[in-house]
This record gives sequence, C-alpha cells and structure tokens, in this order.
Amino acid sequence: MVGYAEAVPSNALANPLVLPILGLLVEQPRHPYAVFSELRARYDFLKVRNATVYTLLNTLTRAGWIIESPQQDSPVLSTTVAGREALAERVTVGLRGGALSADAEFMTALAYVGILAPKDAVAALQDRRDRLRDELARIRRVLDDSPALELHMIEVHYYHDRLRHDLAWIERTITRMGDGSLAWPRRG
Repeated sequence: MVGYAEAVPSNALANPLVLPILGLLVEQPRHPYAVFSELRARYDFLKVRNATVYTLLNTLTRAGWIIESPQQDSPVLSTTVAGREALAERVTVGLRGGALSADAEFMTALAYVGILAPKDAVAALQDRRDRLRDELARIRRVLDDSPALELHMIEVHYYHDRLRHDLAWIERTITRMGDGSLAWPRRG
C-alpha cells in the first residue's frame, strides 16, 4: 500500500496558489469555477491558469484539505480543518519569511492574516519587523560606507526607503493588532 505522503505530490502542495485557494474557500464555499474567477480577479500578479487551478483543487481534495459537497448542478468546495490549519501555517510562513523585497508571497499571506489568532499574527509580523530592522541597518551601513555618488547607488537608496516604509507600516499594524483597534473576524 502506498503511504499517504507518497500519494500526494509535495511539490503541488508547495505551489504559491495553494494559499489563496485555501483562503478563498475559508472566506466562503465556492464552485470550482468561482475559485478560478476570484483568483484571477484578485491576484492578477499570480498569472492564474485554468488548468493549474483545477489540478490544484484535485490535489487539495486528495490531500484532505478541501471537500466537495454536491449542490444542484455542480459541486461546492470548502476547507476541512486540515485545510484551515494548512492555510494558517502558510500565512505564518509568508508573514515571517520570504524575501523582504518580494511582495507576492507576503501580500498573499497578509490577505489571509485573519485566519490566525491576533497574538500569532502579531508574533509573525514582529519577526518580519525584526528582519526589516536588521536589513535596514545593513543597507544604511552600505550607504554610509560607500564613496559612490548617490546616482550610482540609486537602487540601494530606493530599497532603503521602501524598507523604511514597510517597517513603519508593519509597526503601526502590530500596534493596532495588539490594542484591538484592528477588527478581527469572530471565530465560530
């Protein structure tokens, strides 16, 4: 008998579309085509293809992360407990990790931060904040130590300012999450 881990290819579950697919299904159950349509509408930067989405939906069903419920003419998909747990894990990883200059992974994870408990979301963002602070200090040293004209290092100045902006936003968001001024979905 083939073990469960062998039956579901791990590379398909690592596809960056898994996070937003699970996120959309946590928001509300959807028909498969509605998942595809909403992905294209919200995440143009992910270059969503029809065949890829349907293949991933099948993979997620086999993995036990989504279930199909028959509804009149076509099935409606929703997440399982394991699917919500997988989404929460991916959101945490996306908020904490990834390249500081790569927006897609962080932004997609941020879109579903509500799957986490507020304290867990704060902890993940604090980790990213600390990484941003370290990177800003490193970039500041590079700029301070360089004899090059600003124009010759303009991309480093841009990166520095972008990191400063991101750090300020994350610090404000951590504060709002911590003091309760950022509304959180009720868990039912």
